[in-house]
Amino acid sequence: MNDSPFSLQNKIILVTGASSGIGRAAALLCSELGATVVLCGRDMDRLNATLTSLSGTGHTIIPGDLTNAEARHALVDAVPPLDGCVFSAGVAALVPMRMVSEQHLHAMFSVNYEAPVMLTQRLLSKKKINNDASLVFVTARAEHFSPIATGIYSGVKAALTATVRTIALEHAKQGIRANCISPGYVDTPMLEKLQGVSSIESKVDLVPLGAIEATDIANGIAYLLAPASRWVTRSSLVIDGGLSLRARG
Repeated sequence: MNDSPFSLQNKIILVTGASSGIGRAAALLCSELGATVVLCGRDMDRLNATLTSLSGTGHTIIPGDLTNAEARHALVDAVPPLDGCVFSAGVAALVPMRMVSEQHLHAMFSVNYEAPVMLTQRLLSKKKINNDASLVFVTARAEHFSPIATGIYSGVKAALTATVRTIALEHAKQGIRANCISPGYVDTPMLEKLQGVSSIESKVDLVPLGAIEATDIANGIAYLLAPASRWVTRSSLVIDGGLSLRARG
């Protein structure tokens, strides 16, 4: 496995949002591919459940709310130099523009943009990202076709994608790669929370290849972390089951 371009052997990978959904699936797969995983999230019970499911040994938990600057600083101080990061912590809410409040805007921005961007800034400034490392940010296809009631969510994800492209340029000389993974509708707890607001089933019916599982997105994340993608940077890997071909609001 060490010789495979998809191996993560001897790599230390930070995964935020590791307590559920895409983050949890990514952490599990990274451990199966040989990585030592640092788990971060707000729910200690669910983080422990993820930890006990990981393959191999040496994995750790550093809990914290990454919208809080002190928590970000504590995380950066605690982690060893990293070979990869998966920024998968996120939140979604469907709110038509006529009903958008400052509270909603700040909630979407702080979790989906400020937390991953300022955590990345801190990791880079404190030299906690090794040369030739890979940074993977989970965005969303909504940033491209902006369905109804996702104006703020889609805009924030688009802003994250733009910032990731700059990160990739600024740190290319160190061999550090920065990419986004752009999922469509994924069967996760976050999607389930939206069921009472919108008919998610009707939207999933638009996907030619059917519903996407968190493990499918984890496979793409693992590819972007691995040597197999060593020439891939400043890109977005779309995993949407063909949704983009038929997307409508």
